[in-house]
Amino acid sequence: MRRQSLAVSQHLLTLLVLGGTVQALPAVRAELLPTSGVEASLARPGCRAALGVSASEPAAQLLRAQPSLAAKVATIPACRAPQSALGQLERLEQELQVSRQRMAAQQAQLAAEVARQEALARDLAQIRSQLTGQPLPINAPATPASPGTVASVPGGPASENATGPAAAAKAEQPAPAAVHYTPGKGFALQAGESSFRLWAEAKLLGFSSTRYTFNPGQPLIVSPKDPDPSYDLSAQQSMVYAAFQGPQWKGWTPGAFAIFSLQDNILAEGYQFTPVVYYGEMSKGSWRIVAGQAFDVFAPRDPDTLPSGKLAATGNAGAYRPQFRVENNFTAGSGFGGILQVAASSPITTALPDNVDLTNLQRQDIVEDNGWPNLEGRLSMGFGAPAQRAGGRRQRPVELGVSGVIGQLRVLDNIRPTDPITLVSDRSVVNVWGAAFDGHLALGSHVGLSGELFTGQGLGEYMAGIFQTYNRSSNQAVPTSGGWGQLYVYLADNLRVNVGYGVDNAEKSGRFGILSNAAAFANVVWDANPWLQLGLEGNYKLTTYDTFGDKNAWVVISQVMFRL
Repeated sequence: MRRQSLAVSQHLLTLLVLGGTVQALPAVRAELLPTSGVEASLARPGCRAALGVSASEPAAQLLRAQPSLAAKVATIPACRAPQSALGQLERLEQELQVSRQRMAAQQAQLAAEVARQEALARDLAQIRSQLTGQPLPINAPATPASPGTVASVPGGPASENATGPAAAAKAEQPAPAAVHYTPGKGFALQAGESSFRLWAEAKLLGFSSTRYTFNPGQPLIVSPKDPDPSYDLSAQQSMVYAAFQGPQWKGWTPGAFAIFSLQDNILAEGYQFTPVVYYGEMSKGSWRIVAGQAFDVFAPRDPDTLPSGKLAATGNAGAYRPQFRVENNFTAGSGFGGILQVAASSPITTALPDNVDLTNLQRQDIVEDNGWPNLEGRLSMGFGAPAQRAGGRRQRPVELGVSGVIGQLRVLDNIRPTDPITLVSDRSVVNVWGAAFDGHLALGSHVGLSGELFTGQGLGEYMAGIFQTYNRSSNQAVPTSGGWGQLYVYLADNLRVNVGYGVDNAEKSGRFGILSNAAAFANVVWDANPWLQLGLEGNYKLTTYDTFGDKNAWVVISQVMFRL
């Protein structure tokens, strides 16, 4: 009988844990309780009082007089043994219920915290983009799971759904990499905390000119040749872009950015897949460190023209070169902010050709660094609260910047051999310096002015002085000054008009030098959809030579660009 009672107890315990019904439990247990067990229960203090029976009558007589008393004994807590199987079952059931409630509360708290972290990450990315001017990183956070619920499966154990602890543990594991494509914005790869973007611009430009300009794909300077009209098609200015952002390390966020072009340098006429910008960076709070090839800190603002030359040698100084840069962003409330940049950079830009004809050295001059880097710096300040403007831009009403550069170059000329191995030459050191002022003024949300002014000497490697760094007759640095200005009007978010003018002066460039180079332009740019841009531009260019005088040309430029 004892073995049978133990087996039934185990069976009932299983039913309770699995969520089965136990309504018949007391009657079943009462039928199987041995008489000695009932008598022991009646002997416990408080049991008879709870049953309402005589405290002195023997248990056997009570059971004979009241056969149902055994069932009542099983239902009265005061009659139960402290460690009875039924007491253990009730305790386990209560603990299970409390555990389920605690689990549900923890899952709800976890879901709320995940949602909060994702909101913070989005806000931080937006603020970092506004401060640094870098594109927003690609991020696709998972939708927070709702708190898990516990369901009872008929005839089986209670189970947790996909949002229970097992799913929460799985969510803590690194998410698999996901690739997304957005028309006009390229491909985005997200893997955990790291993101990678790849996009491109396939651009075809048509140039129709009343006189030959140098070069055909970049109408920068009017040729002194006879005024023969020309027409050229060029896809050299197609671009491929890549951006990366990695997981944080001790509070620093690493990243990288690259631009590739099909033009070897700004004066090349052939095609070559060439890196224009490629640098790594790390940022923490308001600080940013950049190492690699990047755009110049000196005179960085550009006009909105269709060719990528952006009025180079026509009043717009600044190029790109290898450099090490440190930046700090600062703000003083919502109405003022800026950025301070300092860089040590290569004196020689990679935007210009550096080919040396070894078979004709005596008729060539070689320009190289003088053993130390250039130093560049810029302070940019913005006034007024940033506001959303036409074309998806977010800018302050007024932006002002001052920048400068200082360095040296070494010029080797009259190169001649003294023996089959050794070459000697005349050497001259050219001091390089420049100062620039740039600004932007928003005249409402659709209209604005922007421009830049510069002065200095020996700035040929910065696309100023009409590419002339030194006077070939005196080997002295060529003084130069110039600038550009533009008015822009957004007729709609996807349609804008630009009108501008630029000029570069280099009065002491020497015999056969170029004294001045100027251009007026007007264009209209239409973003037909996220992946197609059409443009049309007219230019009037005037180049003044020391020997050949003034040469002018009208140039009409058309553009078809696909964003991939």
